[in-house]
Amino acid sequence: MALFPSYARNFQPYPERGAAFHALRPLLERLERVEFNFEVTNPAVNQGQLTSHFDVALERAIVQLGAKKVDIELPHPILKRYDFAFEFEDLVVVVEIEKANQEKILRDLLKCHMCLNSGANFCIVALPTNYPHKVGTWNPYNFGLRQYRDCLAYGFGAPDKLERILLLGFETYDAATDEPHSTRSRQEMRRQVSSQVVVV
Repeated sequence: MALFPSYARNFQPYPERGAAFHALRPLLERLERVEFNFEVTNPAVNQGQLTSHFDVALERAIVQLGAKKVDIELPHPILKRYDFAFEFEDLVVVVEIEKANQEKILRDLLKCHMCLNSGANFCIVALPTNYPHKVGTWNPYNFGLRQYRDCLAYGFGAPDKLERILLLGFETYDAATDEPHSTRSRQEMRRQVSSQVVVV
């Protein structure tokens, strides 16, 4: 196992209008750089899948900006909890982070509706603009934008709830090189883990 220091910046809220944007802008515009680690446990397992610790780091960064960690009670049938929730200026905000699996974004939007129905004022779905994968660098944020717009265009989701959901894009960087993460940086992480010699 190896940890690779990384950071996120270039945070992009969408849509830049509506209730969620106006309420959360004073907080999010102060979010500049979030330090976190990528982890490669075993490059031979699951094609050297990266594990990102961004969720814990983002929660810590938001709390450091003056928010307070809170919990909300969700309906019993919801088995998977949200990633974290916080209170800012008497508003409760639930955060979902989808780092790699683009197909889960629509489910995240549904979960946001459930959270809004359970007492949250707003929801954030945080998505990277550059997730390094074996077959290329994915952009879940752009995929999320299309899904959000499709929800509006085709009436999938309540409009009054969709405007209380904010997508938050972010770009990740290798802290050692200050280069954006890419397929090449993923390969380098795997190479470093592979070259480690375990002495028994």
